[in-house]
Amino acid sequence: MKRIHPSLLALTVLTSLLLPACSGSGGHDGGMDAIYSADTDGQPFESADLALLELRHRVKRVTKTTYYNVTPGPDSVAIDTAAVNRFETIVYFDSLGNYVPRRDERIVRDELGRMKRWEDHRPNLRRLHGGYLKDTLSYTHLSPNVIQSDGMGDFAVTVYDDRRRIVGQYTDPHVDGDHTAVFNIYRAEDPHGNWTERLSVWTTQSAGSRPHVSYTLDRRDITYYR
Repeated sequence: MKRIHPSLLALTVLTSLLLPACSGSGGHDGGMDAIYSADTDGQPFESADLALLELRHRVKRVTKTTYYNVTPGPDSVAIDTAAVNRFETIVYFDSLGNYVPRRDERIVRDELGRMKRWEDHRPNLRRLHGGYLKDTLSYTHLSPNVIQSDGMGDFAVTVYDDRRRIVGQYTDPHVDGDHTAVFNIYRAEDPHGNWTERLSVWTTQSAGSRPHVSYTLDRRDITYYR
């Protein structure tokens, strides 16, 4: 089975691009708020950070579990729940809808308060490397529905629908490697309209080879502010 790198699942731009699990808090570079809409006139609470991670309303915490060994069938999906075949991420938001970075993350925002750069400053193991891990992701917001991301060895284009769900994503490696595309099928949502289960269809292709098709399934447990 070909394993899909977590950086392609998050973003899922986290992404997605998948942002790593968060357990701490931190500040926002530039002191800008990501908030751009509130609970007025019956409209759902929104923010740029919530939208980036496919969310609306006053979300406090999201736990997402990705299952890698998945087999779709005519009427159901078979899922291998063994620990080796699943990956869990946890993200937090403050009451204004801002993503809460952990201690070693750094976030840079544009003039509209949207994330334009994410950096990982976790210290590396000193026996292996004396410096820091410098994983970065840069975001270019082309429109409310299209975001380009660059970093961690890949260039990606991610397309959202009007409900802030990722329709699909295409990645192009900076050096020789697999081209990857993913298309998402949404299977369940909570009372706030945020998705809680989706099936992703992945195609990866190396130069001169036939495409390889694989599947993952994501489940999200979402906690809201009261």
